[in-house]
Amino acid sequence: MLHAFLTYINEQKLFEVTDKVLLTVSGGKDSVVMFELFCRSKLNFAVAHCNFQLRGSESDQDQVFVEQLCRVNKVNFHTQTFDTKAFAKQKKISIEMAARTLRYEWFEQIREEFSYSYIATAHHLNDSIETVLLNLTKGTGIAGLRGILPKKELIIRPLLFASREAIDNFVQENKLQWREDSSNASNDYQRNLIRNEVVPLLKKINPNLDETFARNLERFQSIEADFRKNLSHFKAKVMRESNGVFYIKIANIKYWQSANYFIEELLKEFGFNYFQSKEIFASIDGISGKIFHSETHSLLKDREEFIIYPKLDAEIEKTLLEIQKEDILSGITISFEGNKLRFSLVKAEEFDGKFERNNAIGYFDFEKITFPLTMRRWKEGDSFIPFGMKGQKKISDFLIDKKISLHLKKNIFLLVSAGQIMWVVNYRTDERFRLQRSSKMILKAEII
Repeated sequence: MLHAFLTYINEQKLFEVTDKVLLTVSGGKDSVVMFELFCRSKLNFAVAHCNFQLRGSESDQDQVFVEQLCRVNKVNFHTQTFDTKAFAKQKKISIEMAARTLRYEWFEQIREEFSYSYIATAHHLNDSIETVLLNLTKGTGIAGLRGILPKKELIIRPLLFASREAIDNFVQENKLQWREDSSNASNDYQRNLIRNEVVPLLKKINPNLDETFARNLERFQSIEADFRKNLSHFKAKVMRESNGVFYIKIANIKYWQSANYFIEELLKEFGFNYFQSKEIFASIDGISGKIFHSETHSLLKDREEFIIYPKLDAEIEKTLLEIQKEDILSGITISFEGNKLRFSLVKAEEFDGKFERNNAIGYFDFEKITFPLTMRRWKEGDSFIPFGMKGQKKISDFLIDKKISLHLKKNIFLLVSAGQIMWVVNYRTDERFRLQRSSKMILKAEII
């Protein structure tokens, strides 16, 4: 086992012998074997242990066990206790996800604080097999077929070469002490169900399942690596980025072989799922203006491109400015998002009737205005009556007619009176606030 361990570290280039590694040790069989192999190899390492308080006194005894293991072997020891259930409730996530989030955030904190080079986890071959089976059951792309990676950024898995059986034999041969996690016997967790029920059934079909999977995982990892290279080439050819907005040229992907799958992989990073990706790809020959939403981004099917842009957060949706009547009377100039808007009030009888044909200037009947005015960004569902028209028009449709991409909405501002849009700033005023022969006072608003 020791020779295979050192060979695997070297072949996978997990770390250098001079690197200081932080081992994550739960006290279970796998992590104790990893600890023992690091000790026998005389590598430079320390230990981190999480107490998730999920199994009462058992969790506390695990912590004591790992601390004693480190003391006997003169290894530096870090530990942290978490209220995992409270964190899961607060974040509205599963206990498994809560524990994972807490431990990796803390591991990284310790790694940075004490200048460890890498964080090592005790995942082994059977963990990778179970991951693939779970991914296949729930649905996955090509990345889900290659199992757990030996190295991902600063996380390393030096036991991935070893099967559960090999680890069990090493423990017995060396009479190692370890802590049993009673939750491993429960099928309440999906992974345990795969481990305890599914894998034994598959081994009835193929008793050498571990070895077979090990070979398959190597193949899948090679295939996935090649796919990533092709995906990078595809991305470079079809996608461009400008100021946080991404553009995918439809003409470039329309006849690209397997483009639908490449699109699915590209859109994952923006939060779009498999079904949305299929629908987006199917919209290539459809009409412009259709919008798709993920939790974090929106995608607009424009005439020649798919345009992906971040969703506006709650802060952006809030009112930018509130303008009182007194501000108008004083001839105020306001600043917003790098722009300046100047207001002036003129009596109709003094107005020479020469309107400047400039979208950066708006003229309004002062008596039709209700204060305070608000200046804000537009959002989905906003509508107004464009100057010279009779019916309501959605601003989204107005922007399309103007050939203005909808992703630019964070740069489109509205001047609003009592919920009614007076002006799509820089584009069009609203018919309801137009000047009449009977108008007595004229409000002029001008971008300067």
